[in-house]
Amino acid sequence: MLKVILMSATIDSSLFSRYFGNCPILEAEGRTYPVSVLYLEDIYEKLHYRLPSDSPASGAFSFGNRVNKIGRSSVDNHRGKKNLLLSSWGDETFLYEGYINPCYVPELYQSFSERTQQNLRSLNENAIDFDILEDLINYIDDTCPPGAILVFLPGVAEIDLLVDKLRASFRFHGISCDWILPLHSNLASIDQGKVFLSPPENIRKVIISTDIAETSITIDDVIYVVDTGKHKESRFNPQKKISSMVEEWISQANAKQRRGRAGRVKPGTCFCLYTRYRFEKLMRTFQVPEMLRMPLTELCLQIKSLSLGDIKSFLSEAIEPPGEEAISSAVDLLYKVGAFEGSEELSPLGCHLARLPVDVLIGKMMLYGAIFGCLSPVLTIAAFLSHKSPFTYPKDEKQNLARAKSALLTCDLDGGIVSDENYKHSDHLLVVVAYNRWARTLNENGSAAANRFCHSFFLNSSVMYTIRDMRIQFGNLLDDIGLVNIPHKFQGDRRRKDKTEIWLADMSQPFNIHAKHSSVIKSILCAGLYPNVAATMEGTVGVPAASNKSLSKFISANDHPILFDGKREVYIHPSSVNYNTKGFRYPFLVFLEKVETSKVFLRDSSNISPYSLLLFGGNLSIQHQTGLIIIDGWLKLSAPAQTAVLLKELRSMLHSVLKELICKPQVGDKSSLDLFRAIFLWEANPHYPCYLVLKGRYEVIFCKGLSFTNLMVCAWK
Repeated sequence: MLKVILMSATIDSSLFSRYFGNCPILEAEGRTYPVSVLYLEDIYEKLHYRLPSDSPASGAFSFGNRVNKIGRSSVDNHRGKKNLLLSSWGDETFLYEGYINPCYVPELYQSFSERTQQNLRSLNENAIDFDILEDLINYIDDTCPPGAILVFLPGVAEIDLLVDKLRASFRFHGISCDWILPLHSNLASIDQGKVFLSPPENIRKVIISTDIAETSITIDDVIYVVDTGKHKESRFNPQKKISSMVEEWISQANAKQRRGRAGRVKPGTCFCLYTRYRFEKLMRTFQVPEMLRMPLTELCLQIKSLSLGDIKSFLSEAIEPPGEEAISSAVDLLYKVGAFEGSEELSPLGCHLARLPVDVLIGKMMLYGAIFGCLSPVLTIAAFLSHKSPFTYPKDEKQNLARAKSALLTCDLDGGIVSDENYKHSDHLLVVVAYNRWARTLNENGSAAANRFCHSFFLNSSVMYTIRDMRIQFGNLLDDIGLVNIPHKFQGDRRRKDKTEIWLADMSQPFNIHAKHSSVIKSILCAGLYPNVAATMEGTVGVPAASNKSLSKFISANDHPILFDGKREVYIHPSSVNYNTKGFRYPFLVFLEKVETSKVFLRDSSNISPYSLLLFGGNLSIQHQTGLIIIDGWLKLSAPAQTAVLLKELRSMLHSVLKELICKPQVGDKSSLDLFRAIFLWEANPHYPCYLVLKGRYEVIFCKGLSFTNLMVCAWK
């Protein structure tokens, strides 16, 4: 008889019990110390706090700002001398005194002071009150016994704001300032480790953290927790095919986890900056399951790989099944990638992708990297896209970080000096350069020198080692498939793993024959990450209607190129090396994901050539009369009809060769790909001779004036 035991401190045990036929529930008493809880109304009373009308947490202030965003003249549109008088004096807050917190229940607070009742009545619960946060931390420092304070905030911007506020205050001057410690995933390991250190006597340690401190780590000396009740959660919209980082109220389960941080070593106190009513009545009991807020692509692929039947039918039997739209979006992407064919059947490519523990787009990129002879850089890119960026983002170091990235991009993939500016327009190649230089420093000068290198270029040392381990893991998986053949003498203990890494980075190996050519690597990026492509106006058919309205305003506001994803205007993420780029050599960028926060941002982008799209993009439509090639109905390229037909034939030929190689990687003839590699090399250097064999005839293609719009067939032999 099979026994399955599910263990969690915050699991919805009744839901799982019902799903598994009312199976028994066993409860084990926890070993934490008791934690007393104070809610927002209690904190108002203790601090004798009065919410200012001009505080961002005041409903009157927030409502006034919303009105003013519509237009400063909105007040003047109201009739009456009172409004005109108030407007002329510049004090508009009185106009919004009628605001009442929609979650305020008067009868619950009859025993509290009038001041507290007024605070709760005028409170905007969606805003974080940083003034009361500062007052509360001061109160704890003044009146409570020794012990560290742990403050939970939703994101890095909020953490930086509170850190600045506290460090600027009189209380935390001098040595105390050094013990106001931020904690989030973007910090370097050495900075994260500071939260575990013990402060000098009579110094209060204040840790200001995202939910990384909720379950991932335990800090021994935390006695006091301040919980703002917010966190940022990733949500996937299957209609827009966009992931959004949304600031949300935590669940009751999250709240219990947070307050539990205060009771690890002795009895503690949790100060909740939300009301008891919100906790008991308005917060959801448990967090939304990942299946309902994340893309289902990997899950659908595994369902087919395990022969579990129809995807929709199988997922309908889940404890909390996902919506049909989310399933359809995932299946559609698997068809576009080439993982599915026929009636949701796994293609040979899909069979290989199912064996790789990465996103299907990254997995396809890895397979093509091995086939096209640029495996080592593609393994590095796949590792960081699957894990996280190795760059750290220290506060007040943005300019120095940008200079460090620029310094890295003065070197090419082999450590030489870069002369081509267009080489620099790639976040993916940046990481390859950083990793190659780090690995070389580690191998030649040891770990201490490698750590100094990381410090100089704002790199997270532990992430670099993780990328190194992931490269070895991915290499072994490709060996299992048959795309590379790792010598048996390299497989085994840790020392042999290091040799495997050196072997994978060996430029003399057949799978790395083009690993130094950025144009080949970018083409493989396109092959793997398509359909994640954005284009400037030059490379698109038409402009989305919503973008037309603000187009002229945008152009006058700055001279950055405007990008579209086929449906809407999108923006390059500020962390990208492409963020401040005034113009690109080609009008196309490839990226891993779109994330919607204040705007729709592209993360980790690279400028790619039109040849990559022509050979690895979506459906081609040739307009002979206008001399245009349209890809997937919205990407536009210009070429003579004869050239367009030729390229369509070349694409068909390429797909046939790749299908054969993927079906039989051990016996496939990779020399058939030489002509396509030549295209990528010639695209980077138009003086490179490029002879393309097609149906027994030789054709020479050249690019006049380095412009893809002048692509021509110049000779037939």
